Amino acid sequence: MPKFPFKSALSLLSAALLSACSLVKYQPVAGIDTVDLQRGYRFETSRLQHHDEDDTLIVLMFSGGGTRAAALGYGVLEQLHKQQVTIGGKKQSLMSNVDVVVGVSGGSVLAAYFALKGEETIPLFYKRFLHQNFQRQVVKQAFSMSNLPRLASSEYGRGDLLQEQFENYLFGKTTFRDLEKNAKGPFAIISATDMGIGERFNFTQEYFDPMCIDLADLRLARAVAASSSVPMVFAPITLNNNGGHCQYTPPLQLISDSEAGKKQQQTRKEFIERFQKYSDSKNRPYIHLIDGGLTDNLGMRSLLDMTEMYPEKLLTHKIKQNKIRHIVVINVNAQNEVSSDLDKSAAVPGFRDVVSAIVNIPIDQHSQESLRRFRAFVDQWNKDKQNEDIYFSFVSLNLKDLPPSRLRDKVLNIPTSFYLPPEDVDNLRTAAAELMKQSLDYRNLLAEFAAHPNPDTIFAAPSRCARVQAIERKRKAVANCFIKYSSVKIYASSYISDGLNTQGRLKHLTINRIQP
Repeated sequence: MPKFPFKSALSLLSAALLSACSLVKYQPVAGIDTVDLQRGYRFETSRLQHHDEDDTLIVLMFSGGGTRAAALGYGVLEQLHKQQVTIGGKKQSLMSNVDVVVGVSGGSVLAAYFALKGEETIPLFYKRFLHQNFQRQVVKQAFSMSNLPRLASSEYGRGDLLQEQFENYLFGKTTFRDLEKNAKGPFAIISATDMGIGERFNFTQEYFDPMCIDLADLRLARAVAASSSVPMVFAPITLNNNGGHCQYTPPLQLISDSEAGKKQQQTRKEFIERFQKYSDSKNRPYIHLIDGGLTDNLGMRSLLDMTEMYPEKLLTHKIKQNKIRHIVVINVNAQNEVSSDLDKSAAVPGFRDVVSAIVNIPIDQHSQESLRRFRAFVDQWNKDKQNEDIYFSFVSLNLKDLPPSRLRDKVLNIPTSFYLPPEDVDNLRTAAAELMKQSLDYRNLLAEFAAHPNPDTIFAAPSRCARVQAIERKRKAVANCFIKYSSVKIYASSYISDGLNTQGRLKHLTINRIQP
C-alpha cells in the first residue's frame, strides 16, 4: 500500500476547509420598500394596546448575568404565577397580567421564552434550560471537528453557534412574525449593543424601520444570541442593513414638539441622529451586535429615554390614549459581588481579572445610576398634581438587597456563565422569593390590587426539622419532627441537605436512633 505524504494530506484538508468556507455566507434578512407603522412587531400596535378593560400596564425587566439572571428571573415568575390578583374585573395570576417584558443578555433568554410561552414558562423553562448544561453543549459544538469549516468562515462565528443552541433547546425556528401572531405571553423587548456606534439596539420594528428590514423574518433565537454575545466569549451577531430604500422618516412627535425642555430636545436630537445612522446602508451595510449589558444591563434605558424624549403633557396624553391609570415596573437585578483575593497580593492582576474589571465596573456603575434616575422619575411623577389619575409603582428586586445570611453570600458569589449546578439554581429561586417577601414596594403593590400575599411562597431555606416536617406531611407519615416507635425515639433532624432532588422530592433520609 503506497504511503500518502502527511503534507499532501494536510494540503487536501486545507483545500477542503477553504472550499467549505466559501459556502458559509451570511444570509440577509428580507428588506422592505415602505414603512408601515401599523404592521410589524412594534409596541404601538401590539395586542396589549387593545385590552380596553385593563387599566393597568405591567412591565417586567430581567437584567443581564447569564444563567444567574435567568434563574433569579424564573424565581420571580414562579411567585407571580402563584400570586392571584384582580385586574380589569378578572381574577388571574399576576404573571398573566404582565404586558411587557424586557430582557438583556442572560435575562433575554427568559424574557423571549416568557413572551413565546406565557404561563407555560413554568415549569418548561426550568426543564429545558435551567436544568440543562447549556454551556457544555455550546463548548462541545465550538470544538467539534464538524463545525471547523463553518467557524473558519469570516461570516460565521461562535455567536452563530450560540443561536443554534438556543434553537435546539428553546426556540426552534420561531421568528418575530410567530411572536407577533401566536405569542402566549407579553410583548418582548430584547436589547443588544451596536458595537459600531456603541449604542443600545432593541429588537422591535421601530429599530428596524430605518434599516428598511422586516424584523418579522428574523429568528427569535438570533436576537437572544445577539443580546447574550459576551465579548471575547462569543462572536458578534451580524445583521444586514438596507437603510435608505424605504422612505423612512423619524416619528413626527420626536421633532414637532415645541414645549420640550432643553434636555428633552437634546435627547430627541441624539435619538434621531442615531436612527439616521441606520438609514445609511452605503457606509453601514452591516450591523454587528454584542451583549446588551454593555449599554443597558438593567433594561431600563428604553423607559428612561421615553421620559426624556417626550414632554410630560405629551407622555401623559399617550398613556391616557390607551386608558392606562396604573403603571407598574418590576426590575429584577441579578448583579453579583464575587469575593476576590485580588487585593491580598502584590502580584499584578492577570488578564482575566483585568477584562472582568473593564467590563463589569462601568456596567455596575451605569446600572446604579439608571436605578437612581428612574426612582427619582417615579417619585416626581407621583408628586405631580397633573398626573393624579395616573399612578406609577416601581419595584426593585436586587440580589444585593438580601439581608446578611448564608443565602446572600452564596448567590452573590455565583459567577456569570451559561450553566449553574442545581443547588445554585434553587438558591436563586429562593432568593427571588425572599426579595419579594421583604420588598415594601411589592407589598404595597399587592395592597393596591387588594390582594393577599401568596401563602404558598417558599422563602429562605427552613430549618432541617421544618423541611422534614413538610416532607413527612406530604407522605402522611408523621405530623411532627419527633416520632415514637416502641421504646425508641427517632429524631428526624439528621436529614441531610442533599436528600432532596431538584423537584423537592425525597431521595433519602438519614435517621439517628436515640435511646429514650
